[in-house]
Amino acid sequence: MADPTRRRVLTTSMLAALAAAGSAGCASGRPWPWATPPKPAPDVGVLRDVIAAEDAMISRYAAVISAFPALTGTVSPLLRQHQQHLVQLRARLVIPAGAPSPSASPSATAHPRRPRIPLSQAAAISYLRAAERDEAAALIGWLAAVTPSLAQLFASIGASEATHVAVLRSARSPR
Repeated sequence: MADPTRRRVLTTSMLAALAAAGSAGCASGRPWPWATPPKPAPDVGVLRDVIAAEDAMISRYAAVISAFPALTGTVSPLLRQHQQHLVQLRARLVIPAGAPSPSASPSATAHPRRPRIPLSQAAAISYLRAAERDEAAALIGWLAAVTPSLAQLFASIGASEATHVAVLRSARSPR
C-alpha cells in the first residue's frame, strides 16, 4: 500500500469523526439537536393573530362591497390597503421547512363566517369605521409584545387604519 497522502489522511479523519459523532448521537437514543425545528418566538403567535385580524377586516370590506355595490368607490381603496397589509404581515411569518403546521390562536382557527352586515349603507360605513378603530387600538396594544421591526410594521398599519377611520367618517353614503 502506498504511503498515505495528506488528502487521504484528512478524508479518513473526517469520516472517523463523523462516524464517532453519529454513533454518539444514536447511542444516546436521542435525536440530533437539529432534527426538530426550533420553537417559534413569542411574537410569532401575535403575528398570527394580527394576520387573522387583517383577514377578518378584508372579509368585512368584501361583504360590505357585496351587499352595497354603490359603496365600492368609497371602500375599495381601503380594501386594497388591507390586502397590502396582509401581504406585508405574511411575508414576516417564516415557518421553517419540516415544522409542524402552525397552531394558530383559537380566534384564528375558528371557521371564518361571513360577517353580519348592517341593513343600510350608512350603517355599513359606521360598521367599517368601528372595526377600523378597534383594529387600530388592538395593534397599539400588541406593540410591546413584538420585536422592534414588527412593532414598526404594526404601528404603520395602525396609523393606516386610523386614517381609514377618518376617510370613513367623511364618506357620504351614495344615493
